[in-house]
Amino acid sequence: MIILPALALAQQDTVIYDREVLGRPFSLDEIVQQSGFNAQNVSPNGVPTWVVDGAIYSDTIYYGIGRSFVSQDAADDDARLRFAQHVEVSVQSIAIQKVKENKERLTDEYSFESLVSTNMNLSGVLITERYVSPDSTFHSLISYGRSEYHRMVTREIEITLETDIRQQVLAHKAKEAMRADSLRHKIKMDSLALSRKQAVIDSLDRILAMEEREQQQKEERIQLLKHRYASFLKIKPRYLLIDAPTASTPDSWFNMSGRWNPENSQTSEVTAGLSIWLLSMQASLQAHSNFINQGEFVAKLEVLPTVGEIYPINLALGWVQYYEIFAPENQIRLDETGLFNDMISHLRDEMQDPYAPGSSFFGVVTMGYPTLNSQFSFYMEKRKISLGAIWYPFPRHLGDAISVINQVDMISAKGFRNRFNDTFQWQVGLRLIAIQDRFATMITYEDHECWRLNFEFQY
Repeated sequence: MIILPALALAQQDTVIYDREVLGRPFSLDEIVQQSGFNAQNVSPNGVPTWVVDGAIYSDTIYYGIGRSFVSQDAADDDARLRFAQHVEVSVQSIAIQKVKENKERLTDEYSFESLVSTNMNLSGVLITERYVSPDSTFHSLISYGRSEYHRMVTREIEITLETDIRQQVLAHKAKEAMRADSLRHKIKMDSLALSRKQAVIDSLDRILAMEEREQQQKEERIQLLKHRYASFLKIKPRYLLIDAPTASTPDSWFNMSGRWNPENSQTSEVTAGLSIWLLSMQASLQAHSNFINQGEFVAKLEVLPTVGEIYPINLALGWVQYYEIFAPENQIRLDETGLFNDMISHLRDEMQDPYAPGSSFFGVVTMGYPTLNSQFSFYMEKRKISLGAIWYPFPRHLGDAISVINQVDMISAKGFRNRFNDTFQWQVGLRLIAIQDRFATMITYEDHECWRLNFEFQY
């Protein structure tokens, strides 16, 4: 809102005005002189013509005539109101024109209402002339030359516009500064967040690099062990320890083995087996003191073929049907007819005994340990638990041609213990492979009481 420059003229004689600064390049005398209107024009009866006519007839004058029956001040206020109504349209027109001229420098929402008020405050407008009628009616006159008043208003509007424009520029700069500060703060926060993310990435990179180095070292160690123990890692475990199986499957379709006791020149065991891919089946008969006292049938499936580059491991599951103690009365028949005479009939008679047979599921796992040039095997079933080891003293030069076998048994079935009724027993043997995958021999010390010579045939 702008207070019209004429309002400041209330202190007309006590203040020296700078026209260039205050935008008021006029004086009351100039206005009256240029307007050609003489406020002292009176009618023949001595009453001013503006009081008699209630108007001033001039195209060059803005005026306001006030009247009051109460007081002179009320007449002055009425004159100011009339003057404001007289000049309102012209002032608004000038404001609109100046806003249009400076539109590019102003904000889009700026309008002439920012410069002027339709309810103009004219408390500072000077009263040009006063008159009191004989009937005590108070009269007041305000008059200004049009052209001079237009110049005055135009100057004041321009000053106000420049002030508003400077304020807008300052406000815009303040907003830009705040926006720049906000942007700098955001950039700083983003930089901190980026720094934290980069720190996390660097940490992950270091961890990844450490893991890669560890993996590389592990692979190098594996390659070193594979190169150093290449001969041992090529050896496949034999399918038999001494009298307990390993998890391995024979490489041949058919295999046969036998045990001979050099002390009494008697055959103590005969075994025959078939193997198809990962499945193997074996049947065996054992004799003691010249009569058959045990027999079994074994079916084994290698459920986990050899896995592991350095520590090869394989697993097999199976089922065994066994005959614990043959009928004692057959001992007389065996003594009379010999070990193998009429053996089938003896076996048939024994299998008809409902109390002799027994069966059990079993599991066996075998693992190679290259730093010891050994293969370890763990066998478990209802009758016994066996832990065995095959050691190859010269794997680089002889492969598995020579091996030493150790087997420790914990036997829970009394019918399969030795004659000393030992629950634990240790058996040891030396295996010699004469023809690879065809013929092998083994000298063993078994049951804590005798040496035996084993023969293994494969086809």
